[in-house]
Amino acid sequence: MRTLPSKRMSLLTEREAQLVLSSAPRNLAELSPRELRGRILSARRLMEKYQDAARRQRREALRKEVPSRSRRAEGNRNTLQKAEYFALTLERFEKRLAVLERKAQIRTRAASRPAPRRTTRVATGGRKPARRTRAAGRTAKVTASKQASGKKRGGALKQERFPALKRKAHASSRGRRTQTQRDSRR
Repeated sequence: MRTLPSKRMSLLTEREAQLVLSSAPRNLAELSPRELRGRILSARRLMEKYQDAARRQRREALRKEVPSRSRRAEGNRNTLQKAEYFALTLERFEKRLAVLERKAQIRTRAASRPAPRRTTRVATGGRKPARRTRAAGRTAKVTASKQASGKKRGGALKQERFPALKRKAHASSRGRRTQTQRDSRR
Protein backbone atom coordinates (compact mmCIF):
# COMPACT_ATOMS: atom_id res chain seq x y z
CA MET A 1 0.00 0.00 0.00
CA ARG A 2 1.03 3.57 -0.56
CA THR A 3 2.30 5.82 2.18
CA LEU A 4 0.20 8.48 3.81
CA PRO A 5 -0.40 11.56 1.60
CA SER A 6 0.48 14.28 4.08
CA LYS A 7 -1.75 17.19 3.09
CA ARG A 8 -4.99 15.48 2.09
CA MET A 9 -5.24 13.04 4.95
CA SER A 10 -3.34 14.76 7.70
CA LEU A 11 -6.56 14.71 9.73
CA LEU A 12 -6.70 10.90 9.82
CA THR A 13 -4.91 8.60 12.19
CA GLU A 14 -2.55 6.00 10.72
CA ARG A 15 -5.16 3.21 10.90
CA GLU A 16 -7.88 5.39 9.40
CA ALA A 17 -5.55 6.46 6.61
CA GLN A 18 -4.70 2.83 5.84
CA LEU A 19 -8.40 2.03 5.60
CA VAL A 20 -9.01 4.94 3.21
CA LEU A 21 -5.97 4.02 1.11
CA SER A 22 -7.04 0.38 0.89
CA SER A 23 -10.12 1.58 -1.00
CA ALA A 24 -7.93 2.77 -3.90
CA PRO A 25 -8.72 0.86 -7.12
CA ARG A 26 -5.44 -1.03 -7.31
CA ASN A 27 -5.67 -2.04 -3.64
CA LEU A 28 -9.33 -3.09 -3.95
CA ALA A 29 -8.43 -5.74 -6.51
CA GLU A 30 -6.39 -7.61 -3.90
CA LEU A 31 -9.19 -7.87 -1.32
CA SER A 32 -11.40 -10.93 -0.90
CA PRO A 33 -15.15 -10.60 -0.25
CA ARG A 34 -14.61 -11.47 3.41
CA GLU A 35 -11.98 -8.74 3.84
CA LEU A 36 -14.26 -6.29 2.02
CA ARG A 37 -17.14 -7.02 4.39
CA GLY A 38 -14.89 -6.36 7.38
CA ARG A 39 -13.64 -3.11 5.93
CA ILE A 40 -17.19 -2.06 5.07
CA LEU A 41 -18.16 -2.50 8.72
CA SER A 42 -15.23 -0.47 10.01
CA ALA A 43 -15.68 2.28 7.39
CA ARG A 44 -19.39 2.54 8.23
CA ARG A 45 -18.62 2.66 11.96
CA LEU A 46 -16.05 5.45 11.47
CA MET A 47 -18.33 7.40 9.13
CA GLU A 48 -21.19 7.31 11.65
CA LYS A 49 -18.80 8.23 14.48
CA TYR A 50 -17.61 11.37 12.69
CA GLN A 51 -21.10 12.32 11.51
CA ASP A 52 -22.33 12.13 15.11
CA ALA A 53 -19.33 14.15 16.31
CA ALA A 54 -19.94 16.79 13.64
CA ARG A 55 -23.60 17.02 14.63
CA ARG A 56 -22.66 17.40 18.32
CA GLN A 57 -20.02 20.03 17.52
CA ARG A 58 -22.49 21.99 15.44
CA ARG A 59 -25.00 22.04 18.28
CA GLU A 60 -22.29 23.14 20.70
CA ALA A 61 -21.18 25.94 18.36
CA LEU A 62 -24.77 27.15 18.09
CA ARG A 63 -25.06 26.98 21.90
CA LYS A 64 -27.93 24.50 21.71
CA GLU A 65 -26.00 21.89 23.66
CA VAL A 66 -23.77 22.07 26.71
CA PRO A 67 -20.11 21.60 25.72
CA SER A 68 -18.80 18.13 26.44
CA ARG A 69 -15.33 19.52 27.18
CA SER A 70 -14.02 22.58 28.96
CA ARG A 71 -13.92 24.53 25.71
CA ARG A 72 -16.91 24.85 23.41
CA ALA A 73 -16.55 23.55 19.81
CA GLU A 74 -16.10 26.40 17.38
CA GLY A 75 -16.39 24.58 14.05
CA ASN A 76 -16.75 21.15 12.63
CA ARG A 77 -15.16 21.46 9.18
CA ASN A 78 -12.42 18.89 9.88
CA THR A 79 -14.87 16.41 11.38
CA LEU A 80 -17.16 16.75 8.37
CA GLN A 81 -14.15 16.20 6.10
CA LYS A 82 -13.32 12.95 7.92
CA ALA A 83 -16.93 11.78 7.66
CA GLU A 84 -16.81 12.49 3.92
CA TYR A 85 -13.58 10.47 3.52
CA PHE A 86 -15.21 7.47 5.13
CA ALA A 87 -18.44 7.87 3.15
CA LEU A 88 -16.44 7.73 -0.10
CA THR A 89 -14.39 4.81 1.19
CA LEU A 90 -17.54 2.93 2.17
CA GLU A 91 -19.05 3.53 -1.27
CA ARG A 92 -15.94 2.14 -3.02
CA PHE A 93 -15.89 -0.96 -0.83
CA GLU A 94 -19.60 -1.63 -1.40
CA LYS A 95 -19.28 -1.24 -5.18
CA ARG A 96 -16.37 -3.69 -5.29
CA LEU A 97 -18.24 -6.19 -3.10
CA ALA A 98 -21.28 -5.96 -5.38
CA VAL A 99 -19.07 -6.68 -8.41
CA LEU A 100 -17.49 -9.70 -6.71
CA GLU A 101 -20.87 -11.08 -5.61
CA ARG A 102 -22.27 -10.67 -9.12
CA LYS A 103 -19.30 -12.59 -10.53
CA ALA A 104 -19.79 -15.34 -7.96
CA GLN A 105 -23.48 -15.64 -8.89
CA ILE A 106 -22.61 -15.95 -12.56
CA ARG A 107 -20.05 -18.64 -11.77
CA THR A 108 -22.52 -20.65 -9.67
CA ARG A 109 -25.21 -20.39 -12.34
CA ALA A 110 -22.77 -21.53 -15.01
CA ALA A 111 -21.64 -24.44 -12.83
CA SER A 112 -25.18 -25.57 -12.07
CA ARG A 113 -26.35 -25.27 -15.66
CA PRO A 114 -25.85 -28.47 -17.67
CA ALA A 115 -23.36 -28.32 -20.50
CA PRO A 116 -24.97 -27.50 -23.85
CA ARG A 117 -25.48 -30.50 -26.08
CA ARG A 118 -23.38 -30.57 -29.17
CA THR A 119 -25.27 -32.11 -32.03
CA THR A 120 -23.72 -32.69 -35.36
CA ARG A 121 -25.82 -31.52 -38.22
CA VAL A 122 -25.30 -32.45 -41.78
CA ALA A 123 -25.01 -29.45 -44.03
CA THR A 124 -27.86 -29.62 -46.53
CA GLY A 125 -27.25 -26.37 -48.29
CA GLY A 126 -30.46 -24.71 -47.09
CA ARG A 127 -32.77 -27.53 -48.19
CA LYS A 128 -34.80 -29.88 -46.06
CA PRO A 129 -33.34 -33.38 -45.89
CA ALA A 130 -35.16 -36.05 -47.83
CA ARG A 131 -37.53 -38.23 -45.85
CA ARG A 132 -36.38 -41.71 -45.03
CA THR A 133 -38.25 -44.58 -46.46
CA ARG A 134 -39.54 -47.62 -44.58
CA ALA A 135 -39.72 -49.87 -47.52
CA ALA A 136 -38.55 -49.39 -51.02
CA GLY A 137 -40.60 -46.73 -52.74
CA ARG A 138 -42.79 -45.74 -49.78
CA THR A 139 -42.22 -42.61 -47.64
CA ALA A 140 -42.48 -42.75 -43.90
CA LYS A 141 -45.66 -40.91 -43.02
CA VAL A 142 -47.34 -40.96 -39.67
CA THR A 143 -51.06 -41.50 -39.98
CA ALA A 144 -53.40 -38.91 -38.55
CA SER A 145 -54.86 -41.35 -36.02
CA LYS A 146 -51.42 -42.25 -34.62
CA GLN A 147 -50.49 -38.59 -34.43
CA ALA A 148 -53.70 -37.67 -32.58
CA SER A 149 -53.36 -40.51 -30.10
CA GLY A 150 -49.76 -39.51 -29.28
CA LYS A 151 -50.75 -35.97 -28.31
CA LYS A 152 -52.56 -35.04 -25.18
CA ARG A 153 -55.49 -32.72 -25.42
CA GLY A 154 -56.30 -30.07 -22.86
CA GLY A 155 -54.40 -27.59 -20.72
CA ALA A 156 -52.11 -30.11 -19.03
CA LEU A 157 -49.86 -30.30 -22.10
CA LYS A 158 -47.65 -27.39 -21.06
CA GLN A 159 -47.31 -28.74 -17.53
CA GLU A 160 -46.14 -32.05 -18.87
CA ARG A 161 -43.56 -30.58 -21.22
CA PHE A 162 -41.95 -28.26 -18.69
CA PRO A 163 -41.04 -29.88 -15.38
CA ALA A 164 -40.91 -26.50 -13.63
CA LEU A 165 -44.62 -26.09 -14.22
CA LYS A 166 -45.58 -29.53 -12.94
CA ARG A 167 -47.72 -29.45 -9.89
CA LYS A 168 -46.30 -31.05 -6.84
CA ALA A 169 -49.08 -32.61 -4.80
CA HIS A 170 -46.96 -33.05 -1.69
CA ALA A 171 -46.11 -29.35 -1.57
CA SER A 172 -49.67 -28.14 -1.94
CA SER A 173 -51.00 -30.64 0.59
CA ARG A 174 -48.27 -29.64 3.04
CA GLY A 175 -49.51 -26.06 2.80
CA ARG A 176 -53.05 -27.20 3.47
CA ARG A 177 -51.94 -29.24 6.50
CA THR A 178 -50.09 -26.34 8.09
CA GLN A 179 -53.03 -24.04 7.48
CA THR A 180 -55.35 -26.58 9.11
CA GLN A 181 -53.05 -26.79 12.13
CA ARG A 182 -52.99 -23.00 12.44
CA ASP A 183 -56.77 -22.79 12.20
CA SER A 184 -57.22 -25.49 14.85
CA ARG A 185 -55.13 -23.48 17.35
CA ARG A 186 -57.47 -20.50 17.20
